[in-house]
Amino acid sequence: MSTVKKTVKAAGIIMVLTFLSKIFGFLRDMTLAAKFGTSVSMDAYNMATVIPMILFAAVTASIATTVIPIFTEYLQKEGKQKAFDFVNNLLGVVLLTTIILTLLSFLFVPYLVKFVAPAFTGDKFELTVKLTTILLPTMVLIAASNIFTGALQAMEHFTVPAMIGIPYNVIVITIAILYGSQFGIIAIAYAIIIATFVQALMQLPVLYSLGYRFRLRVNFKDEGVKRVILLAMPVLIGTGIQTINVYVDRVIASFLPDGSIAALNYANRLNMFALGIFSTAIATVIYPVLSKHSVADDKEDFIKSLNFAVSGILYVLIPVSIGAMVLRMPIIKLLFERGAFDKTSTHLTSIALFYFAIGMTAYGLRDVLSRSFYSMKDTKTPMINGAMAVLLNIVLNLILVRYLKLGGLALSTSIAAIFATFLLFTSLKKKLGKIGGKYMFMSFIKAMFAAIVMGVIVHFMYNNLIVKMPSDKRIYEVIALFITILVGAIIYSTIVLVTDKSAFSYFKKGIKFLNSKLVRN
Repeated sequence: MSTVKKTVKAAGIIMVLTFLSKIFGFLRDMTLAAKFGTSVSMDAYNMATVIPMILFAAVTASIATTVIPIFTEYLQKEGKQKAFDFVNNLLGVVLLTTIILTLLSFLFVPYLVKFVAPAFTGDKFELTVKLTTILLPTMVLIAASNIFTGALQAMEHFTVPAMIGIPYNVIVITIAILYGSQFGIIAIAYAIIIATFVQALMQLPVLYSLGYRFRLRVNFKDEGVKRVILLAMPVLIGTGIQTINVYVDRVIASFLPDGSIAALNYANRLNMFALGIFSTAIATVIYPVLSKHSVADDKEDFIKSLNFAVSGILYVLIPVSIGAMVLRMPIIKLLFERGAFDKTSTHLTSIALFYFAIGMTAYGLRDVLSRSFYSMKDTKTPMINGAMAVLLNIVLNLILVRYLKLGGLALSTSIAAIFATFLLFTSLKKKLGKIGGKYMFMSFIKAMFAAIVMGVIVHFMYNNLIVKMPSDKRIYEVIALFITILVGAIIYSTIVLVTDKSAFSYFKKGIKFLNSKLVRN
């Protein structure tokens, strides 16, 4: 089976599982929105989740990113047992480090909250401190989970890592419904601890079936760990810079009216929905493929796989971003407007979503391009380009927030993502020479043309439908939105399939694959 066919099939499975996970994620967000809306509690909760990310996410994300190329090299050159020995030692080193950092962090939680949210005072400040204290240990569990995920993906086992978000969201939803009213937002913090533990635990049976056996090892001098640290340092710095960017966003948002941080968070979740389903699926599958091509020094297949991934993201995310901008109000109203989430919350969230959607495609491309560098064991280039983009974002934040308020923060993020993607394309061309830029550009033009036509039709169609529908029940709004999205998808797909024969070929392969799965089941 060709690499492209395997990638299409694996990405298809991941998209389905991730879609289910995201559906449960939306049910979780809908539950939290109904319980807490854009209240002070949600502002405190969203800020509390940032602090563990600032302290540890850069470490865990950088290590998870570098596991795949090194594990792949061990697997291909020295065998499975050596690769698993590497995982055990890395796991021991990372767990010991994160546990020590977590214990130390408990001593400084109030100062951390004051640093991250200088505008928080009184009960809002105290609640953020309490939530942060509860959430700090999650990073130990996330570190272990990321290492397990990297090992599984390097061996091209994508199913379980793609579905671990489902039990996570089910646990949070269940506890929110059962205990949210009684214990408030505190119950959600404890739910996340339980859910994160389950995420790490459920990957172990698959690893064990592949021959892995846990053996506690802590050897900082191990060659594999040294290579991870060397590769991870630029990623760590780059992720740390991104985290600082999130920090600056939240600090500025904390000076805006109450509910701004929560609205920014809801909009970002909606924006990341498509990224999580489509972009993440493609990037996840293509990363080990690119790593294998890099280890084999197969430049031609490396570029072919990269072109396939980039074109796939363009064809999927451009129409989704246009659709999100055009239909942002009815989408937010349908998903969140109930209970404590009122019309004001919908309006605030819609502003942020519009500007976030502008950079949605760039985010997807940046993810794939960064991993292409990581697969070649070049972690420095994405770090440098990412740092330049973050600096631009911070400058734009300070300028645009004065004119667009909440929208200025979201627009700054989108512009910075577009800038980072441009830099990565430029750097990749310098590194590899020809990268199929003409093919990618033509895919962009075709996708953009089809998406704009779709967007115009969808705009007028929804407005005409909603006027004709009875206004007394929400079900009619759901029907109008569903029909509009369905027609928009058909229009876009038709234009793309007519203008691009390669897209038509991949569409047929996807239908054939899904049909074979249905028949088999």
